[in-house]
Amino acid sequence: MNNLELATLKRYCDKYGLDYQEIDNSLTFWENKKHLRALVKMLTRTLDVFEIERMAELQKQYIKEHPIAHYLACQMAGETTTTDIGPPVEEFKFSLREYANGRNNQALQKVSA
Repeated sequence: MNNLELATLKRYCDKYGLDYQEIDNSLTFWENKKHLRALVKMLTRTLDVFEIERMAELQKQYIKEHPIAHYLACQMAGETTTTDIGPPVEEFKFSLREYANGRNNQALQKVSA
């Protein structure tokens, strides 16, 4: 390999965060390029898998910590409709609007006090 090819491979390594040790002087430019591309493809694939798993964990954690926000998001998306609800029970009336307003009023009273 000549210096121009070596510099091109080093620039490729810099662009994708690879170590210069991955460049093998006994190989041709195109063989090195193929090897580096395979590394980049492998790294991006594994990062995507880990990133997807991490995002799923964060979503589960958010849903666990903010159930009302999750419920409202599902309600707005129309994902909470079901035929298994049955008639409403009068003794356990719950209004999300009243709960949210009451909570906001309590927060405002704490701030103004």
